[in-house]
Amino acid sequence: MCGVIGYICEKHSPEIGKTACRLLQMLEYRGYDSTGGVIQDHQGNITLRKDVGAPSKVAYEMGIDKLSGHIFCGQVRWATFGVVTQANAQPHEVKCKTHIYGAHNGNITNCHQLKEWLISQGHDVKSDNDGEMLVHTIEHYFAEELLYKDETDDSTRYNSLKNAVIKAYKKVTGSFAAVVVDPVAHRVVAIKAGSSLYLGQGQKQDVGNFTIASSDLASVLLLTKILVPIKEKQFAIFRAGEFSAFDIRDGSEIELQPQRSLLKVEETKLQHPFKYFMEQEIFSQIKNTAKLISLFCGGDKVISILREKESESSGLYQTIKDEIQQLSRINSPVELKQRVVEFFDSPSIKCLHDLIIQNHHEDLNIQLESSFSSFLEDLRQIAAENKIKSDPHLLLKFIDGIFELENIREIEEKMKEFVKIIGDARERGSSVYMLACGTSFHAAKTAPLFFNEIAGISITPLLPGEFRAQCTQSLGQNDVVIGISQSGETKDLIDVFNFVEENYPDIKRICILNNTNSTLALEKSHLFIPLFCGPEIAVPATKSFLNQLLVLYMAAINVRRYLEENAAHLLRPGNNADFHLDEMRRIPELIDRTIKTTRQDIDAISSDLYLRPSMHILATRILGIAKEGALKIREIVLNHTEGFEGSEFKHGPNTILGVNTIFGLDSIAVLMQRYEEVLNFILERKEAQEMKPRGLLRMFKAISEYALKDLPSHYLSKEENEIFHQVFENYDLFASLYDNYPLCSLPLRENLI
Repeated sequence: MCGVIGYICEKHSPEIGKTACRLLQMLEYRGYDSTGGVIQDHQGNITLRKDVGAPSKVAYEMGIDKLSGHIFCGQVRWATFGVVTQANAQPHEVKCKTHIYGAHNGNITNCHQLKEWLISQGHDVKSDNDGEMLVHTIEHYFAEELLYKDETDDSTRYNSLKNAVIKAYKKVTGSFAAVVVDPVAHRVVAIKAGSSLYLGQGQKQDVGNFTIASSDLASVLLLTKILVPIKEKQFAIFRAGEFSAFDIRDGSEIELQPQRSLLKVEETKLQHPFKYFMEQEIFSQIKNTAKLISLFCGGDKVISILREKESESSGLYQTIKDEIQQLSRINSPVELKQRVVEFFDSPSIKCLHDLIIQNHHEDLNIQLESSFSSFLEDLRQIAAENKIKSDPHLLLKFIDGIFELENIREIEEKMKEFVKIIGDARERGSSVYMLACGTSFHAAKTAPLFFNEIAGISITPLLPGEFRAQCTQSLGQNDVVIGISQSGETKDLIDVFNFVEENYPDIKRICILNNTNSTLALEKSHLFIPLFCGPEIAVPATKSFLNQLLVLYMAAINVRRYLEENAAHLLRPGNNADFHLDEMRRIPELIDRTIKTTRQDIDAISSDLYLRPSMHILATRILGIAKEGALKIREIVLNHTEGFEGSEFKHGPNTILGVNTIFGLDSIAVLMQRYEEVLNFILERKEAQEMKPRGLLRMFKAISEYALKDLPSHYLSKEENEIFHQVFENYDLFASLYDNYPLCSLPLRENLI
């Protein structure tokens, strides 16, 4: 996993270097082996800075923040092809046949073959990095396209660059996203060919129009809320205020309509009093789970009021939605302000006030919750600045409710379809597979507990690789494949969905994900269910994992209700759906109480365990939770930790109890202290006082070789040998290293489900 950025603004910006550093830092979780950036000005002057290290450290050391210009191409790297060196860092500037620069995110699997071919074609390849091979390959075909043509003609360069990208795509093998710049025409290409890439447009007074492409959605939202929905196997060619999009397979032009992001930009920023994004996201789980439960259970009081008035106001609701959506497409701040003032004085707003708001004077929570809440907050600010006479807070709450009602209806339909698919599979005896990677897989490992014990349905959780090995030749046409992904861009999952779509077109493909603009949501699934957990900045998943579990819990409850009403004979006796629904509504309060009442204990436990180099987390029936806990420890403190089914611990792992053979920094500190004691012991011996320094060195070599490799000390003198034996009579050099092996147990109440 790497991260790539391309940014171009209309005006010369003295601050572009600072913007570049902020963007690189937002991508740090995607790669911190190496960092690099190119900044170009309007005169064509290019500055390339790259080095080994994380962007938070080396971007400023390299002075990227002090550069000015109007184009930025940057990359953060997690090494795959080529070791971690400055030469292998990206971006790459190449001038063999013509002049371009660029960077990529992903893997070019025919990297070595490309390198041989490029060298044979006269290219000066300076690294082993597959990103350089991609940039050189585009350069090669770009030069071919420009041959015998007027290279100064803008239209010629545009068409030549477009054709070069298409030819290069056919030459390379792999999955990637890339940003490549033609420095002569000041034009940027953004390619999405299997790895995540987001495109945004905006306008600011100091830089004019701008366009940004990035592997990370939050970094785009840092600058603009207007997104261009670029899809897999597409590429865009753009300048500051213009872009065109094409299918990378055949070059056909694609019409892409910019749209306003439905995510809240403020969720990408660290809020007071939190010091870390993960801390902020842990505490936000209370609000996120409450929001999710509200959506899946029909909404709040405002939604009830809107439903009550819907029969007489449905046309009004649609008019207001259309007007808001039209406003959201306006990029100019001046025009937006003018249109918002007109909107608050429009007939539809007056009707909304007369029909609904004037009849409801009780206190209502005016916090905005819908998918349009971020934009509505902008309208609230404009209303305050322009002193709108009507009460914008209450009006916007009901407008927000109109969109929320639409979301709820969509969720109800999606859940109804999901339940029907799973219910039909249960009645036919078909198999249901749940596929995911990483944290999402641990949610998938936990979900079968819900479906088994609540709905009496068996679900098989597998990693995509396991699914390929175990199931691809034995699927039934009525089976169901459910994928889970936070980003909706998980490559292994996309590959499996592609396989199923091609070979088993009748199999239903369902995805549970957070990014509704993703490849899995828009292109690969018959049905997707959103997680509604907002942007997740911290690498260790927090909000998304909990919301995944919650959505799966809700799904199991809804399947139970469906079977109660349509196929009760398939259910074993147990608590009904209403019981589980009541239990589910308690979850936000339980999370809140847990955070408030356990913080002191957690601090004490973590202080005791964080330096332990290895541990096991044991669980019964909730192995997915144990594995997720182990993953969290590995991701955060980089200690070896494993999650085990409790009963399996006796089959091998228990042999290391009390003898922890993985040593951490605290273990090394103890060893060094013991060596210091040995040195003092030797120096206090009368025989050692006559020993020369080289003799002491020889003795320590003998002590280490005997302790670590069990080698005899044949080369010591008689006097040295006597001291040697005294050392091992008085000291066990390594006994202090073998500390107790920490075990954490996760209990599960039998009546939990």
